[in-house]
Amino acid sequence: MKTSYPIILAHGVYPFHRVLPFIFNTDNRADDGRHYFKGIRNHLIRYGFSAFHSRVSWGGSLDRRAFDLKREIERITGNFTLWPRVHIIAHSMGGLDARWMIYKHDLPHRIASLTTIGTPHHGTVHADQALRRYGPLLLLLERMGIDLSGVKSLTRKRARELNRLMEQTEQESGVLFRTVVGVQSREHLFFPLRGSHDIIMEHEGPNDGLVSLSSAMWKQEYFWRQIDADHLNQLGWWAGPRAMGTNNRTIFEKRIKELYLKLARTVQESQSCGA
Repeated sequence: MKTSYPIILAHGVYPFHRVLPFIFNTDNRADDGRHYFKGIRNHLIRYGFSAFHSRVSWGGSLDRRAFDLKREIERITGNFTLWPRVHIIAHSMGGLDARWMIYKHDLPHRIASLTTIGTPHHGTVHADQALRRYGPLLLLLERMGIDLSGVKSLTRKRARELNRLMEQTEQESGVLFRTVVGVQSREHLFFPLRGSHDIIMEHEGPNDGLVSLSSAMWKQEYFWRQIDADHLNQLGWWAGPRAMGTNNRTIFEKRIKELYLKLARTVQESQSCGA
């Protein structure tokens, strides 16, 4: 039996599946084995859920991405005539897009739940350092019409500002918020994430290569589960040599899909209970 409300999968900033579309699967196709959310959507559909990929600005500002997500949800739901509300499962900055969308566009009544995975709710020192190092280049690209300003909302200072702005609205929203946190030891990380892992470890502690445990947890009352997965593993991608408690790729892929299925089932249960 299908859920009353669909599940929207919201991607993070600078998603790799949009850079090389001739290699990676496009959104909402029958085959999603090489999508950003690797095999996740079809796995949920196989178990009776209505699930959709969403698409927002590749690297744009938080305002732009939140607006894009709103438009995507309106498109998927037929402007809420097909479904009055949705569940969102968001990865990385996708979680911030969803939070800002709910706040700025006054949508608490349209969002039944928001589950974030590896989202930097308190920002990340990696973004702080990236802006210090590449800020002038980002400004130049912006003047050329190439908007990569999304990283500005991932700094720790901006995160504090955003959290203060949204706190009261979120507390009164009635939306079910949950967070999933990934943590992995350096030797098991996808190799390109090891440098950022070291920076974050020094300043913020255990992390998934891009986002710390403390930032992804957001608030203790929203914390749902910690998993053995780096930032890429969280999407179903195997980077080796170990993730989700195994050195076996097939077992890993089964376990990460089971995680998303459990997420979907628990929000369905909360929905049936009137949450």
